[in-house]
Amino acid sequence: MYMPFRLRTLLYSLSLFLVQSLFIASSFAQGTVTISGKISNAISDSVLLEVYTVPASYTGESYSAPVSSKGEFTIQAPLAEPMVAELVHGSESILLYLQPGDNLDVRVNANDFVSSIKFKGKGTNENNFLVQFERKFLEEEDYQVLPENIHKPEKSFLQFLEERRQDQLAFLEKSTKNAPVSEKFKQYVQAQIDFSYANDRLTYVEVRKRVGDLPPTLSTGYYDFLKQVDLNQPGAIRNQAYLDFLYNYFQFKALTSKAGNPERDYYPIMYAMAKKELRGMAKDMMLARILSQSIRFGYIPDTDAMYQEFLQEKVNPLFASYVENQYRQIRKVGMGSKAPGFTLLSSTGDSVSLKSLQGKIVYLGFWRTSCGICNVDQHAYKYFAEQLAAKDIVLVQISVGEDVAVWRQKAAKQNQSAIQLYAPNLSDEVVKNYDVKNFPSYFLIAPDGTIITTNARRPGHAEGAREVAALVDQYRQISSR
Repeated sequence: MYMPFRLRTLLYSLSLFLVQSLFIASSFAQGTVTISGKISNAISDSVLLEVYTVPASYTGESYSAPVSSKGEFTIQAPLAEPMVAELVHGSESILLYLQPGDNLDVRVNANDFVSSIKFKGKGTNENNFLVQFERKFLEEEDYQVLPENIHKPEKSFLQFLEERRQDQLAFLEKSTKNAPVSEKFKQYVQAQIDFSYANDRLTYVEVRKRVGDLPPTLSTGYYDFLKQVDLNQPGAIRNQAYLDFLYNYFQFKALTSKAGNPERDYYPIMYAMAKKELRGMAKDMMLARILSQSIRFGYIPDTDAMYQEFLQEKVNPLFASYVENQYRQIRKVGMGSKAPGFTLLSSTGDSVSLKSLQGKIVYLGFWRTSCGICNVDQHAYKYFAEQLAAKDIVLVQISVGEDVAVWRQKAAKQNQSAIQLYAPNLSDEVVKNYDVKNFPSYFLIAPDGTIITTNARRPGHAEGAREVAALVDQYRQISSR
């Protein structure tokens, strides 16, 4: 339930769903919340309250206040409805659950922030519960899927999940009997329990693959539990476990669906499913997230069609504004869009343009010598090229941001399987036009100049050549119809 502020900031800055800090106050009846208290051994002259106004997303409104010489502070913030927030002091932070009208007194020692925190006033019971729940269920290794429990066979793994769930439910009942909490908060915690269980069960196979285990042989009906999950569960909208489950759920359904071409129609399939199965804010949230992903990585003609459909929906302005801004601002380089043209210096001293390669399938890579994974790919490139030799693909590498003389020397020593091109710096037009944010980046371009994929497998990936070859075969099969 709790994740350190700096780690969370990093994870969600890389996340594919970063929502603008928008708050439509007119959507709800406005209230206020007051957080005051004292920090012993203060490590900063201020304290920050991050109120996550956007449902199930760590973005929202920020409110700060000075910390006096005695360590005292007071923050007041408008609050539309019950929601999560984060109290931040220097590098330390703690997650809070706030409700309109809360007047929470917080006492904490900055040298031991989470363990020392104490609450008084309205909102105490809810936030004491969060701290205790974290200590019991999110810090004790016996309750974690990783690193050990994921290795269990199906029967033992499901027993672990069920025992954890029953312990959490018993903890909720006992704790709230002695220290009553609001019904909204109970729904929030119930969502944490229910969707953590559902998400861990749903992702069991994939997580095992990631840790190197062989895929388990699942019993018949393993996924039947999904039929019992209430996708529109009351009070879940503010819980991150709920959002994680929803995305994994629709991803799983899209990948196992027999409708359409999974490579190209992945986002439209997810979009249609979310539109059908969700209601209210949950539907708006997921449609916006799926469309956001499609704007960045999807098949452009389908993205355009989804976007036009989205505009016709009566979507909460919170999400409508976000999607509209993304659609306007993000350069549309994706499956089905025209690959941006370029003419660049080659290692042989002449110029090579993308137009000159028309009629061939082009595997285009962007890399930098300062990038460790890029260098791994360079060592694997010769074998990668040999495996793809029969596929009649033109391999092109663009080195970015290196001294041209040094680049010429390295290019002469490197594999001769690819056309070696040069882009002077990160602000070069070709880097901008392909919206390259990470290195290495690989694209597969069709003979007519349209992009087959913006996320082709790396040469250094164990299955890289096989998967690129399969993608080429699939493209040729479809285009020949």
